[in-house]
Parts: sequence; structure tokens; C-alpha cells
Amino acid sequence: MRVIEIDNSSILPVDYSHVHDSKIKYKRYRENFAFGLSVNQYYFDEVPKDKKTNFNTQYTLTNLYPLSSIIELSTPYTTQAVSSFSSTIKQDGKYLKTTILNTSVSAGSLTSSFVSELCSLSSRYVYTFNVSSVSADHKSELVPGMEDRISVSTEYEVLKPTGAKFITYYLSSGGVGAGAGQVPITDCQAVWTSAGPTWFKYTLNDGRISLLSPDDNSRIGVHGNDLQLSLSGSSNYTTYLSALSTTFFEVTRHELTKDQKNIPNNYTKYVSAYNLDTVDLNTTTVTEHISNNYFLFSNNYNFLHRNEENKLKAHLDIFPLKNQATLHEYYAENNHFNAEPGYLNRIYEKINAGTHQQGGYDKINLSYNIGTYDLEFKPNKLTYFTTPNSIAPYTKLNIADSKIENLGAVPGDNPLMSDKVFKRREKVKNNSYSDNTDPVYLCSWLSGSSDGTTKWVDRYYNPLVSNFVTALTGTSYYKVVTGAGAQTTETFDVSSSLTFEPNNDYIYYHVGHQDYENLFIAYSKYNIGKDIEYINFKGVPITVNKVNNDDELILNGENFGRLKTDVTGDFSVGFWLHNNDYTQPLGYQIFGNYFEEGFGIFNTDLVTPNIILPTANPLTGHLNRLLFLNNDFEVYDEVLVLEGNEPVTIKGIARKDNFSEFYVLGANNIIYVYNSNNNLISKIEDLKDSNAIIEDLEVGEEAVHVLFNPAHQKRRFIWIPKSLCSTYNFKNNVVRPKNTNFTTVLSSETKGIKGKILDVNNEITVYEVDDYNGFGNEIALDKNNTPYIIKQDFPNNKSIIKNYLQKGLRSDQNEKVISGLDKDSVINGVLVDDIEQLIVLHDNNIISILDTDRKLIRTRQFCNLDNAIKIHTSYIDIICDFEEGVYKKYILLIQEFNDGFRLTKLNNNLKIISSKKFHGEDLLDLKLTKSVTSYSYLKKTGAEKNRFKIFLKTKPKFSSSGVIPRDKTTLSFDVKDLTPGYNHFFVNVSVRHGYMELFVNGRKAGRQIFRAGKYVHDNILGTGSYLGAVSTPFYLTLANRLLQPTKYFINNAKIKGFKLYNKTMSYYDIQAHLKYHYPEKNVIWSYPIGQRTYVETIDKLTKFNYPEKISNKYRVEIKNTGIEDNKLKEKIKERVTLELKKITPYYDELENIIID
Repeated sequence: MRVIEIDNSSILPVDYSHVHDSKIKYKRYRENFAFGLSVNQYYFDEVPKDKKTNFNTQYTLTNLYPLSSIIELSTPYTTQAVSSFSSTIKQDGKYLKTTILNTSVSAGSLTSSFVSELCSLSSRYVYTFNVSSVSADHKSELVPGMEDRISVSTEYEVLKPTGAKFITYYLSSGGVGAGAGQVPITDCQAVWTSAGPTWFKYTLNDGRISLLSPDDNSRIGVHGNDLQLSLSGSSNYTTYLSALSTTFFEVTRHELTKDQKNIPNNYTKYVSAYNLDTVDLNTTTVTEHISNNYFLFSNNYNFLHRNEENKLKAHLDIFPLKNQATLHEYYAENNHFNAEPGYLNRIYEKINAGTHQQGGYDKINLSYNIGTYDLEFKPNKLTYFTTPNSIAPYTKLNIADSKIENLGAVPGDNPLMSDKVFKRREKVKNNSYSDNTDPVYLCSWLSGSSDGTTKWVDRYYNPLVSNFVTALTGTSYYKVVTGAGAQTTETFDVSSSLTFEPNNDYIYYHVGHQDYENLFIAYSKYNIGKDIEYINFKGVPITVNKVNNDDELILNGENFGRLKTDVTGDFSVGFWLHNNDYTQPLGYQIFGNYFEEGFGIFNTDLVTPNIILPTANPLTGHLNRLLFLNNDFEVYDEVLVLEGNEPVTIKGIARKDNFSEFYVLGANNIIYVYNSNNNLISKIEDLKDSNAIIEDLEVGEEAVHVLFNPAHQKRRFIWIPKSLCSTYNFKNNVVRPKNTNFTTVLSSETKGIKGKILDVNNEITVYEVDDYNGFGNEIALDKNNTPYIIKQDFPNNKSIIKNYLQKGLRSDQNEKVISGLDKDSVINGVLVDDIEQLIVLHDNNIISILDTDRKLIRTRQFCNLDNAIKIHTSYIDIICDFEEGVYKKYILLIQEFNDGFRLTKLNNNLKIISSKKFHGEDLLDLKLTKSVTSYSYLKKTGAEKNRFKIFLKTKPKFSSSGVIPRDKTTLSFDVKDLTPGYNHFFVNVSVRHGYMELFVNGRKAGRQIFRAGKYVHDNILGTGSYLGAVSTPFYLTLANRLLQPTKYFINNAKIKGFKLYNKTMSYYDIQAHLKYHYPEKNVIWSYPIGQRTYVETIDKLTKFNYPEKISNKYRVEIKNTGIEDNKLKEKIKERVTLELKKITPYYDELENIIID
């Protein structure tokens, strides 16, 4: 008799691998028997649902498992993934920030402190932690003679004679010597050194790190004391424990661990966002590690004997089954059995492949149990259905537990415009309703609120005071009505008591496009936008497209819509806007009549359509003419400033935006107020003939200011007693101060120095600037309202006119702009553009552009004009404009010469785009004019290049004081992240209740309130409105006014579904306008029928992989940094690449990093 011993010499262990992806590893454990046998046991094979063998192939149907419990990723351990990481250092809500003390020395020196604010783009807050094994006196359990230590470093750019260089600074233990050999000292501030790293002992756990001295005295550690890093310790154990909390710092460490070997299998529900093609995901919408049945198979011919390892290798394929699918393969949480998760609709039980034999069925069948049946409710139709004899696990199912509201049912604020259910009520049916018809039950309907919550309610109505139609259209009322109250209440709603019972008849109505069209027909009496006229810029009517039953206007830079409106009181406007790229401005005003007052919807408000210059009247020589030019330097209007019939010399101009009034200061110290049509509407005469020496003219959102000499007597903000600044508030016609002591002779103490006043957010600040070299724009603000000021280098020596540019109010050397400009340059003007670049005009004909760190980007010298002398005006401003639908920004250079002046338009590369000389024209002094284009006002009041903004400027019909001010209300929304294509916008304006609100793609995006009822009689849209072009009073386009036929017509866009109502719309009215252009979808309700068994056939198999991944390469895009320095971009790319190596899965590869 032959005896075979059962051990690993006769039975080899089997290693399963995934043939299509070697990185997938089946989880297993080794089981050893006392008689010498050792086998691999796989977790997928524990308690399987079924196993079969056919056609020499083993089939296994697993039990319900999360995917990560049976397979994992075979990811190798790499020291690079864990040995280094970059992070901020945080303690008690404050971040550690390093500052270099001197960037011009060979290495510089650093200091560090904790601050409250974090700038994530600044390297001053980021530190690199390097973990390494270093020599140790004692033996390590892991590596003999070695132990793990950590060093902390940061990089800084310092200036050297050979150029800028990045130097690495290391956190030091504060002692004598460098690197690991330092002798630590205690109770001192931590030191940063470039000599080499200090290898600290450390503890690191759950994002908290503690650093201890490199020597054996572990009680000397790095502390966060008095907002600084310090090195201290104590031999007293009690004292040591009391200070222990200050040694822990919060860091962020991403490392490759065993957790990242798990393959996620999540059940995800998508919540709609502003973007139609994107979704919001959070912990409430994602169920992690869901359980599935899996089907595995392996052919016997795939077994391979590996002699060198004495084991069998076998290929094993796996794929998940469709446990989340309903009977007809819809995916929704429809499981009604409480013992199982809601997403688990199917449970697979058996393999049907034939009996255990060499042959079998041609196709494999899997049987599964499911407890629901799919019922389809189509839109715009009544669906009649009868429930089956069994609705297990229920005997009765309340509609609130039916889950229909999560399956596409449409909620609303009345039964007419929401999904509803009717139940047949006859005695032959076993239902729970009584025959009492007082009050009368109408239906059960899905009531919703604007926050997205829904509730099934029953609508009742009193037939004595209401009828079926009235009850169906009434808005929602949640009431508990007594028998007495029901006699007089027309309609009311209560929480639904409707139940689905076995063998009962029901009707379901699903709202669709036809219902929305009927709603629009009902609202047509309110729709004043239906009379809109579509024409081109020549006034010729055009044909528009039809989408559903709505108009679609193609905006090609020539077409627009024109509408005569006469609306007093509330109104609302909605439309779909199509654009291929929302990251770039598509146009100026989209819709409205906004000009001085009214309503306007803008894609950008950072536009400067015209230029206003003070010039001499060429006919009389009087210095009293205002010249109006478009951005092509063509004159379209001129105004003579007169007092009666006498000419008034112009001293300065204060501009607001293009849609508001502007102010002209005359030599008689009268301020002349002109509206946007260039008509004189008012005069401010409080300073008339005062002989005051005026140093500056400023206009804010609510007031115009005049600053007098001497400036050094001014404090930063206005002070009333003997104030040397006069303010006129044009909202209440109040001047303060009333009695001002003026200086009528220029003070000798202020020669070479003058004051500049700025009104930002209704806060007034006065600055001292250079009086000799500037021509009007001697100060500019960045986005943080930090000033850049042209100042005298030697203010006490009036014979030296050298000046410099200073950042902020501090006068120390570190705040001077010392790079990018020649040390002998004379600065004439400064601007800060929308991307925070400094634009500096110096030496009369040189323009330099510097970045936010005051480093030179580019410079260019322009030719001196013939007969130009030094005292002639040399002035810069900024033009923001649209050209053929493309947003452009230019630098405007104004140069004066003896016989006239020249206007030059430059792009950001300082290339000349256009230039024009005005011969025989006398340009007046611009020293009291901060901007000829209105750019400075727009920037300080928050105008933005690409932001959806809605302006409402209203006025009361009557006023007890006689003053009728205009109040401005603004709403804004960032459109840059919207998906290209059509997006829906809807605006409600209620002057009765005092609010304006914006909805984007059906979601509320903003709301502003104002005084209710104050403007109820104001005809806000009374001047007529334009769609796709900018309107002006008198029913003209701004293009016609500027003599530029299609200027500011929106191009490369489309608008459909335009509606303008003389009432506000409810949340669900807005949803109707939105969903009308959505594809109609059916409601699929999987109602319970008890557990039943079905069979599914496997036709074909596909490779197991992430279906959404086309490639294992990925690209990183970093947007909206505003960084243009290519060296800085490359440095960021290098650092990001190093960090990505620590968190990138082993099977993925970085393709590129893009910084735009």
C-alpha cells in the first residue's frame, strides 16, 4: 500500500494573483497544521455563498464583503514617502512665520514668531521636516548604532553680488557649533542658521510633533513661548511637566501607509451644485466601504509550479456584482428591509453554471433576491397603478416612508406644481379613509422649502368656501385645523397620512415641461419681457431661435434686445446665459438700464469707457473746456465750464464710475457737478471765492472732499475743529466743517510737500507726497489698501528734488522700493493694476513694471517729444476695455509738449498699441486729477475684472428734507468656476419688502436688504432696458454715445428664456424656469413586493479597473495665484513635485504641473 504524507512536499500552497493588474493583491493568512502542512487561506473564500467547477474553471460567489477586506494594493514601502514632508507649524491657533532681517548680506539672518493670519502662498510659513538615521552612542533596536532624528529647515532668497540665491536655513538648538555637534544652551530664543542641520530627537503622532535637544538631556526642548520659538528645559520634573504643553506643535504630514493600500468602494449620492455638471460631496452623501458580492474564477490550466519557491501560482479574476441595482438596473437607495443598508437592493445567492462536470452552460447565470419592483412615473401624465397583494415587509406603507421624494419626485409650494398622489376611495377597497367629506381631501403632494427639505402633506379644502381648482393652486399651509376652524378655512395641509396598502388603486402625477409651460402662460400677464424687440446695432429687426417655446438670442457683437419698461414696485428677471469660458469676462452690462440710477446686471464692472481731459478752449484760449474721448482717442463731446457767461478755469476733475456724476473744481473754488450725460446739474459753492490753497480733490462713494494747505497739520482722519479738509456729502447735501480757517498763502514749511486725501469705504486718510515731481497720481493702493507713495528723499532740503517710492506708512529703509528703479530716477506717477503690478512712470518718459515684491518685470523708455520740457505734464492711467468681445487692459501715457499733447496706449509688455498727437491743444494741469479714466475710483470701490454683479440704484419719490439721494445696493457672484455652456440666473427685487436676491442654477447665491417701502413708488426700469448691450438715458446705447457703433455689445454668447416680471417669484417658480430647460426624467419607484428571486446572465467581462480613469498619469493645475514670475513658478513646481511623491499612489504618475 502506497502511503503519501500530507505535508507541503505533497500539497503545495497556492498563491493567487490578478492576471490583469499585478498591483492587486488578494488578502490571505497562513494556516499551519501540526502534521506539517501549511496552506494559504484567502478571505474571499470564507463562508462563500456558492462554489462551482465547470469547464475546468473554479467559480466562487462570495458573501457580502467590503472590497478592502478581500483585496489590497501591493504597494512597496519607500523611504522617500515617509522621510521628508513639508508643513506649517501651528500652536494655539497661531502660525510660525520667519522673516529675514537683511537680504543683502551673504547669508542673511532669520527671526521667527507666531502670527494669527496665514498666507498659504508664502514660503515664510512653510517648513521642511527631514527624518533620518544618525549616529547614536547607544544601540538601536532597528539599526545598530543609529537612531531616528529630525531636522527642520526653510528656504529664503537672499541677494548676492552675482544675483539672487536661495539659501536653506535650519532650526538650531541654539548652542555653539553647527549641525549635530552643537552644545545646546537653554532659556534662549531659537536660532536659524545656514551652517547645517541640527538633528533633534522628536515625537510625532497624529499631526503633533515635539522637538527635543540632540544631547541626552531630553528635557531641553523647543517651546512656543511669548509668540516665539525658544529652547528651554528644567531638571525639576514638576516644572518640566507644567511647560510640557508648549513643546507640542501641530503639523500636517501626508505619508504612504498601509491605509493607502486599501481600495475604496464607496456608495456616492450626488447633490446638485451651482455648476450643472459638477456635484458637492460630503460625509452625508458618501457611504464608505460598502459590502458587495463578488464573483471570482480561475482556470485550472492557469496553475504554474514555481520550483524555486516550492509553490503553485494561479491567476484569479474578480469583479463586483450589482448589489446596488434595482430590478431594472436603476441605482437608488430603495431597500425597504431595515436590517440591511438602504443601498443594498440585491443579494446574490447561487451560481447557475450547470452541475459539477467538465461541461456546463454556455453562459453563467447568477440568482439573486430582491424585495422591490420598479414602477415608472412619466412626466406630464397621470399614472394609474394597483399595489400587489403583498407589500412585505409592510402591511401598510406611509408615503413618508416610501422614498419617492429621493427618486426624482418634484417638490413645490402648491399641489399644482408638485408631484402628487391620489388614492381611490371606495368601499370595495380595504383602505383607512373615512367617508367624511367635510373637509374634502384633495390629494397628497410633495411640499418643499427653499433649503431643499421636502415633506409629503395632505391637502384639504372646504367646499363651502373653495373649489378643486383653487385648492390645487393654493400655496402651502402647515396647519392643524379643528372642526370649528374648518368651517371658514379655505385650504390647509397636514402631515400626510396616505398609506400604500395591498390591492389598492392609486394615481401618481409627475410634473414636467407641459406644467411649466402652463405656468408661464398663467404668468404672462406679469411678463413685461415678452414685448422685447430683437434688433442689430443698425436698428434692423433680427430673427431669433426657438428653444422649447423660449427665444434664444445669439449675441455676436452686433445683436441685442431692446425693451421699453415701465415698472413701479417689485420686479424679477431671469435668463439662461451661454458662454464657452466663464474664467474670462464676456462683456460689460448683460441686462438693465443702469445709468446714474436704475438696475443693471454686469459681468464685469472694471471697465473705463472714456477719457475726460481738461483743456483750453481753442477758440477763446480760456482754460475752461472738458474734452471727452473714447478709448480710440476720438473726441465725441466737449463741455465749457461757465459761471453765468463767464469762463471758469478748470483746476481739477474728480471722477466716479462711468454711470455716475463727476465733479469739476474751478479756479473760483466752486465745484461743478455734471451728470453722466455731461449736463451741469448742481454746484457746490461753500468754498466760493475763499482764496484757499487746495492741495487735493477726492471723491468717495458718498462724499466729495477738498484738502487745503498745509498738509502737515492734518491728522490721518478728518477732525472737525479748524479742520483743513472740507467734505460735501451728496446724499444729504451737508458740508462739513461749515466754518473753515483756510490758508491763503502757501506755507514755506510745506514747499516740496503736499497732501493727498483718499476716501476708501467712507474712511478718509491724508498722506504727504512729493509736490514737485508728480503730476496727479502720486499715490496708489493695492488690493489690501496698502499705499504706494511718491515722497521726497530730502524733505528738509528744498534744493534737492530727488524722490523715492515708499510702500505703506512706515518710512524705514525696508519699505522703500529700492529695486527695479535707478537710484537717481525721478518718479512722476505710480499705479497698481488689477493683478497687483506696480506701474511706475519716472524721468518723464520711462515706464517700469514691478511685481508685488517690488522686483522689476520690464521697463521701457519712450521718445521725448519735440519741444517737450521737464515741467510739462507726464501722466499715466489705466484703460480697461473690450475689443471685439475680448477684455483688454492698457496703460495710458499722456505726454505734453509745447504745441499740444500725445495719448499713447500700451499693453502689459509696454508695446505701443496706438498713439495720437493732439496739435494745437493746451492740456491743463492734472495735479488735482487722480484719474482721467476713472480707474482709481473703480479699483478702490471694489470693481473686479470677472465677477457677476447686480446693481440697484434707487431713490424715494418724496423727501421731507428736499434731498433725494440715490441709494446703491450691490450683489455679486464669482462666475469663474461655472461650467462652460448654459447657466441660469434669476434676480428678485422687492422694493416693498426691501431685498434683492440672486439665484444661480436654482440655488440662492446672495441676498442684500435695504429699507422696505422707501422706494415703492420709484420707477426703477422707467428709462427702458437693453439685453446684451449697455443702455444710456433717452433709449440709446453707450456705443452710439461714444461714436463706436458696436462697442460693449456682448460677443460670443447666447441668451435664452429671458423673462422680466413685474412681481417677484417664489423659490419654486424659479425652479420651474430652471427645470423647463432640463431634460425630463421619469420617477422610478421601487415599491416593496416581498423577497423574490431573479436570475441574471453574465454575457461578457471587462478588465477590473477604475472606470473613470483613462490613464494612470495625472496633471496638477494651480489656478488664480496671480504669479507671473517664471522663476517663482518653477520653484513652486519643484516643491509641489517633492510633496506629491509622498502622497501619490504607487501605480500613478505625475505628468505635469501647470500654474496659470
